[in-house]
Amino acid sequence: MSKNTLLDELKNIIARSKDWATLELEYAKLTAAEKITVLAGAAVAGAVCLLLGMVALILFGISLAYVFQLFMAPALAFLATGGVMLLLMALVYFFKEQMIMNPIAKMLTRVLLK
Repeated sequence: MSKNTLLDELKNIIARSKDWATLELEYAKLTAAEKITVLAGAAVAGAVCLLLGMVALILFGISLAYVFQLFMAPALAFLATGGVMLLLMALVYFFKEQMIMNPIAKMLTRVLLK
């Protein structure tokens, strides 16, 4: 009688182990889907913000050139505006680690390690 009970217990343990493994796999799939969704949403939002920021930068550049026209010739005003834009590009390049890479790395680690 104890041998039969032991076999029943082993079958029960194996069945529960299979159920547990199946549930863990489903949980891993759902977690991966959630993280991919968060990352994709952040990428789309970043792309939209980048596009709108570029449009705003162009419009600000044109308006800055018209402000500079009050003080200098139109050609020099647009050249000065180009110089300001080059200066901004250089600042972004030199501070890309603090401005771009670190926030992206923090967001990725927060999403992936959560």
